[in-house]
Amino acid sequence: MRVLLLPFSWLFAGIIRLRNLFFDKGIVNSVSYSLPVISVGNITVGGTGKTPLTEYIIRTMSESFRCALLSRGYGRKTQGVVVADDNSTYADIGDEPMQIKAKFDEISVVVSEKRKLGIETLLKLQHPPDMVVMDDAFQHRYVKPNFSILVMDYFRPIWKDFLLPAGNLREPKSEIKRAEVVIVNKCPNNLSSEEATYIKNKLKLQEHQQLFFTSISYKEPVPLIKTMKQELPVIDAANHFQQIVQEKKNSIIAVAGIGNPIPFFEMIKSYGKPIKTFRFKDHHRFTIKDINKMVENSKSENSDETPLIITTEKDAVRIKAIPELNANVAANVWYIPIELIFLFNNKFLFDKILYNYVRKN
Repeated sequence: MRVLLLPFSWLFAGIIRLRNLFFDKGIVNSVSYSLPVISVGNITVGGTGKTPLTEYIIRTMSESFRCALLSRGYGRKTQGVVVADDNSTYADIGDEPMQIKAKFDEISVVVSEKRKLGIETLLKLQHPPDMVVMDDAFQHRYVKPNFSILVMDYFRPIWKDFLLPAGNLREPKSEIKRAEVVIVNKCPNNLSSEEATYIKNKLKLQEHQQLFFTSISYKEPVPLIKTMKQELPVIDAANHFQQIVQEKKNSIIAVAGIGNPIPFFEMIKSYGKPIKTFRFKDHHRFTIKDINKMVENSKSENSDETPLIITTEKDAVRIKAIPELNANVAANVWYIPIELIFLFNNKFLFDKILYNYVRKN
């Protein structure tokens, strides 16, 4: 099938190269702004871990600077420029911006298909940001970021991939030259320095480009609906969750509507219970029919108890928004937050590069 689709990939490559050439030569205008703009993106279709990196940048930089997030707001029902507020829902701004807004209430979050309009809206706010993080913006070249970070998946190396539609690449591999920093994400925690060197050689980065390796750390489960009983310190909440797992007679339901759910499903197996996995497309808009079907399919013949549902943090945003969600079912839904971990003790180097860029600009 890939061989049959290769001619279409070559045509796609020609179009993308011509488009990028127009931007590089100034034939198509790319606007720069006076404040620091950090782009986080990828050239691979599907999840590479941009959201945990975006959260890491905001968490790190908001200690010293007033940060803002600018996103397309994929999956939202609205159009145009939307400034998030306390009443915003994921249908208004998208699941990933909603997840970040819930974690970092002090930052400004704006969604817009046209990034130029989004930045101009941010600059007109009563308290404009000191810096802007643009999510999923590597291909959106109408705004010229002064600092671009490209994220790729360790398990899907770009040198083994093809352009769409034969493969999963949005752009030719050579376009990674536009990034100041390249991050290989989802690496094993014990990645060897020899393998890291091998990957670096394969990427053929230029001298000015910095390469980092990161992994994903799964945190303690968090209840979707926080009751008084569940308003506990992290360690007590974890013990409470383990108690629930042991008491359940039915299989655990593992639900994921993300780009690559396989690592998440593998992690759920560590709880030592039979699991039933349900995979949906990325950004899937969950309905009560989805939930009821999963619950009914997971109940055993000898038990009517509500199964335990474990999902990702991004999916939890969409599940919580289901209007008809039964309170008993909602009380049995937990999600697993994730966190980015820098390998080879390079966290401080990455932070230093970011701080130097923002301060300089």
